[in-house]
Amino acid sequence: MEDKIACPNCKSDNTCRIVYGYPSDEEEFSRLVDEKKIVPGGCVISDNSPAWHCHDCQYSWGRYHDENDIDSFDYDQGFKINEVFDQ
Repeated sequence: MEDKIACPNCKSDNTCRIVYGYPSDEEEFSRLVDEKKIVPGGCVISDNSPAWHCHDCQYSWGRYHDENDIDSFDYDQGFKINEVFDQ
């Protein structure tokens, strides 16, 4: 898993993964958010949920569902929107 990639909007490398789901370890989660190593994405994952966030320009990009091999270090799995609501 890549730790950082350049932001396509501003070219900064001050980026991190967006993680989804409810954290099983809230203390560890808060520490990583404070250190800007992750950004919380919430519990619902849609087809348009971004995978990356830039701390410099606040741009979010990528598609989370295209990167299903992301290891989010023991988070409970987020829900895909079509698993929550009848369509």
